[in-house]
Amino acid sequence: MRKNISERIIELMSEDAYKNLTFKELSLIFASDKSDEDKLFKILDTLIESGEILKTKKGKYGLTTKNGYVKGKIRINPKGFGFIIQEGDDIYISGNNMMTAMDGDIVLAKIVEEKDEKSSTEGEVVNILQRNTDIIVGAFVDNKNFGFVIPMDSKQKYDIFIAGNNINDAKDKDIVVCKIITYPAKNKKPEGKIIEILGKKNDLSVEINSELIQKKIRTEFTKKVMSYAMAIESDVNKLELSKRKNLRDSLIFTIDGEDAKDLDDAISIVKNENGNYVLGVHIADVSNYVKENSPVDKEALLRGTSIYFADRVIPMLPEKISNDLCSLNPNEDKLTLSCIMEINQKGKVVEYEVVNSVIKSSYRLTYNQVTDFLEGDKEGQISQYKDADLEEALRLSYELSQILEKSKRKRGYIDFDLPESKFIISGNKVVDVEKREMGLANKIIEEFMIAANELVSEVFCVQEAPFLYRIHENPDDEKIANIMKFIKNMNINVKLRKDGEVHPSDIQKILDETKDLEQSTVISYALLRSLKKARYSSDCTGHFGLAAKYYSHFTSPIRRYPDLQIHRIIKESISGALDEKRIKHYESIIDDVAERSSEMEIQAMDVERSVDDLLKCHYMKSHIGDEFKGIIVSVTNFGMFIMLDNTVEGLVRFADMNTDYFVFDEANYCARGERSGKVYHVGNPVNVRVDSVDFAFKEIRLSII
Repeated sequence: MRKNISERIIELMSEDAYKNLTFKELSLIFASDKSDEDKLFKILDTLIESGEILKTKKGKYGLTTKNGYVKGKIRINPKGFGFIIQEGDDIYISGNNMMTAMDGDIVLAKIVEEKDEKSSTEGEVVNILQRNTDIIVGAFVDNKNFGFVIPMDSKQKYDIFIAGNNINDAKDKDIVVCKIITYPAKNKKPEGKIIEILGKKNDLSVEINSELIQKKIRTEFTKKVMSYAMAIESDVNKLELSKRKNLRDSLIFTIDGEDAKDLDDAISIVKNENGNYVLGVHIADVSNYVKENSPVDKEALLRGTSIYFADRVIPMLPEKISNDLCSLNPNEDKLTLSCIMEINQKGKVVEYEVVNSVIKSSYRLTYNQVTDFLEGDKEGQISQYKDADLEEALRLSYELSQILEKSKRKRGYIDFDLPESKFIISGNKVVDVEKREMGLANKIIEEFMIAANELVSEVFCVQEAPFLYRIHENPDDEKIANIMKFIKNMNINVKLRKDGEVHPSDIQKILDETKDLEQSTVISYALLRSLKKARYSSDCTGHFGLAAKYYSHFTSPIRRYPDLQIHRIIKESISGALDEKRIKHYESIIDDVAERSSEMEIQAMDVERSVDDLLKCHYMKSHIGDEFKGIIVSVTNFGMFIMLDNTVEGLVRFADMNTDYFVFDEANYCARGERSGKVYHVGNPVNVRVDSVDFAFKEIRLSII
């Protein structure tokens, strides 16, 4: 009854004609006697506590959103201000209007200033509805009978008071995990107790573990999950094999990075007499081992994705499954889901088959091996295999990948060739940071996986079966207009089509026309930031970046939950088990899976980026005083961000530039010296010196030479 009335109350208050009503007036609608009135009062209180409704000073009830209030998660900037994250424009919260909110809390805020041309919508936190931080990682400061934990996360603005009986053997300067006992109140710090001692500050492994704990990354599997995983039979069942297409005699191989252990995709390729290519993309059949709603499946959904760092992987699935049972290791019978496509010389799929299969990979190849072979290495490892069929398959792979890429370019997909960081780690030290090279082999696998993902997506979209799609919505016109202005300010003349609509080919045209300029990387980053984030959805609305009408993630079920989810649907469709009951089942869960997967992808990207920044700080600490070449990638009101040739990004603060007083010219994306007239534009190359490293802010301070 309570839930029904709650919904009816919200429904009533959402109506355009609704005016705030008193309790007595609401009682006439929702209560028939004194008992109902008591229940109604409790329901209204619960809705107030959740931030859905409010009670005005005049004692009237209404929706918070219709009375100048917003509810949402607050994200706090290290500089003290914050934003309430919501659909549409975020709400700016100044440091003085934060109450005692902590980063990640759900808050209710009153709008105090509406958005105009010069400023964002501004709010004031009036109530903290839900605390979302219970664990803080930081450095312990001992003060004899008590102490404090100074958070390592610069977004956490409160030091945590630790009473003497809650220190638990921590020593001064230890990095510790602290559980909050009492949250901050007006003029009172939060209080906590130390539950774990991680180690000493500036120890690389300690700091990486700190990042994972702060960001609530699940790093250990429970006993229940591990017991389930260990109990899975390793031997392939003969009855199961008899139901599958036998591809064990075909030449099939994997191409991955040198350190990869979870090999979830393999390929095969031949050329028909008619000149068409027959490409097989064979994907590990994880769903055969990870059953729906099993302990491993529930844990995989919670994690959403594997997370990859320079020297470790936090897997979505236990290693017995990811690296053993399902990994397509050479010379082992492996269960797979195969997408076999006949592709013509124009890159069009003319025939296809999606089928349960069993394979035996012949070779475990690496990107470097294959790239070296294709670039003409006559003495490399591929040649040493002395397998003419393999060599021919690799040549055909390169041929077909070129055809597929040309086809994608013709329809207008966007190819962001942005530098990625590669970390060389020895022991507990970052030895080097350099640009990661993407060779021919990387492009081959990328093209083949995209082809399989598109095909599977189209098949099930046409069938109108419940499915999980990877969608990328069109960018906002305003953001594209700002980018065009940004490019024009660099004296680069690039025009969009006259009808004003932005097509992926327009973005690619800009990239192509500026690729040889020194500002090309800056332009690529600016364009990328102007686009929306790709996400998962049950609606097949297309992928803007790929210029694709249909797209899904099908090829990595070991490390991505959406792939595992659609494998189940595909297999049930193949076997004829996808009946009305199962369709309703998938329809009931698919939206939640899409939302969860999108959230966990963002979390994974956030922690990967944070650890990358940490590794860069550790590397640059040993280069203080050294000089580097770089390019200005952005200018703000407090300084300029410089990307060095090795992909490390640092900050030159205007306050540290003693030769002149520099002012940010927002309209022209530059900084101007008031005395000298010196101008620094986004895209300008500069020589810089490393001055210092701030680990708290993960910030590398530079000065221009």
